[in-house]
Amino acid sequence: MLKNLEFLKSIIIIILLVVLLIVQFLTYSQGKQKEEILTTITYCNLEVPSFWKQANANFYLMYAFKVNERGEIVDIKKIHDEIIGEEAVKSCLSKWRITGVPEKSPFVVYFKWQHGKGWVEQTIFGKGFKQTMSVENVGY
Repeated sequence: MLKNLEFLKSIIIIILLVVLLIVQFLTYSQGKQKEEILTTITYCNLEVPSFWKQANANFYLMYAFKVNERGEIVDIKKIHDEIIGEEAVKSCLSKWRITGVPEKSPFVVYFKWQHGKGWVEQTIFGKGFKQTMSVENVGY
């Protein structure tokens, strides 16, 4: 009977050790997971001057920005834009939210215009993140 108690005691200790290892593993793995990136992005149907609509022109705009602790778009800087203007772009980007990234994370947004089609692409990218919106028959 003593042997049975010792055996039962050994089994209980092994089970407790296994449970402890599982709990530690789950705690460790949850701490290593990245926070999910959530976005609220509206399509920017930026107004194109009629001259550029009539010209046989393809062009792009590119802006850099950062995200604050609330996910708001801040520090918007023009990289390339000779047609639309910063105020129109800033007005659209100010409505966006990107959460789940570190504060002051840098991003770039790229807008592509094709003659005869209008705006065809809006791409946002940053470290570990890329979102492309392709559109048809918009903004012409």
